[in-house]
Order: sequence, then structure tokens, then C-alpha cells
Amino acid sequence: MKRSVLHLHLHLCAAILLLSTVGCSQFDGYLEVVKGKGLSDEYQTVLARWTRSQTIYSEFETKALITATYESPEFSRAYLKEYSRVYHLRDEEVKKRAEATREKSSDARGFVFYAYIPEKKSNDFDKQGSLWTVFLANEKGERIDPVELRRIEPLSPMITEFFPYVNPYYGIAYRVRFPVTDPAGPDWGKMRLFFAGVIGEVRLDFDGQ
Repeated sequence: MKRSVLHLHLHLCAAILLLSTVGCSQFDGYLEVVKGKGLSDEYQTVLARWTRSQTIYSEFETKALITATYESPEFSRAYLKEYSRVYHLRDEEVKKRAEATREKSSDARGFVFYAYIPEKKSNDFDKQGSLWTVFLANEKGERIDPVELRRIEPLSPMITEFFPYVNPYYGIAYRVRFPVTDPAGPDWGKMRLFFAGVIGEVRLDFDGQ
């Protein structure tokens, strides 16, 4: 691995490790990573709570690093509040956005995820015939396939600033949505997000409540 790529990877790994850990001291470290980006402490706390990350290694080299944020009801509220604060939205605009978010999340569960893969051709999650399979498993172990998986383009400041682990120069950001098969049932509980392929497998655990 070239020195510049290795340096970037170490930086990303440090940031993501801190972000995905819930301990206070680790989270303090994450705050230092994103310091100066203008995000409130409240938003950063909620972002860290709903973000997970995992790296696939092979003989001490990184094969893939995937970080995902579950757009839970709590996260969606925090995001809207932060967005409204940053852009000074009027009350009526906030209400419209809140209603649109509720409607969108009533029948689907969404994640934003970022993938850094040194072999860039393998970063093809949104392509037909992709090297990767992405799915969700609920508490019963039932597999739920996505209804939408798309690359986020262009990567505006609303992504790179509100999801500071996204680095557009080295990886790709995606949005994936899964159907809610039973809003009152077990697939709203604990769930595991899978990214599986020939390179390896990433499993990210979330609590849907």
C-alpha cells in the first residue's frame, strides 16, 4: 500500500473507530476529528449513536471499509433540527420537511453508507451485476432485500458536512432503503445490515427502536 493511501486509511480508521464507539472518551476523540465543521454537539452525539463501521482486512491490507448511518426516527429528528438551524428555516418549512420525512419513513427504512475500497472497480454497489449483495436481517433472521440502492451524486455539503466520515476523493456514498414488512412487528427491533461479496463480508448491528 502506498504511503499516501496508508496515511489516509489510518486517518479514516481512527475517525471511524472513534465514531462507532459509544464510550465517552472515544466520542470525545471523534469530536476532535470533526471539530470546525460547524456541527452542534447534540447532532454529533446522535450521529455517533446511529453509525457503525467495519473494515475487511487481508494480510494486514485493507480490502474495504464501510460505514453506515441508520436514519432512525431519532436521527431523522436530529438531522432536521440541525439542518433547520444551519439554514435558518422558517417554521412552515420545518413542518413540511418533517411531514415529508414521516411519509418517507412510514413504509421504508433508510441508511446512508460510505464505502472506501482501494480497488475502485469493486466499489459498484449500485451497479447491475455488482460484486456485492446488500440486505437486512431482522430479529427473526428473515432477509429483507432493498427497494432502492443508489449512489449519492453529486456529493453536496449536505452529505460531506452532515456525514463527516464521507470523503469524496477516496470513496463513494450511497443511500439504501428497505421495505417495512410489519411496522408493529419484530423487524423494527434489532437488525443487521449485510454487505457480502467475494472481497469479504461486513455485518453492522443496529437497534431499530
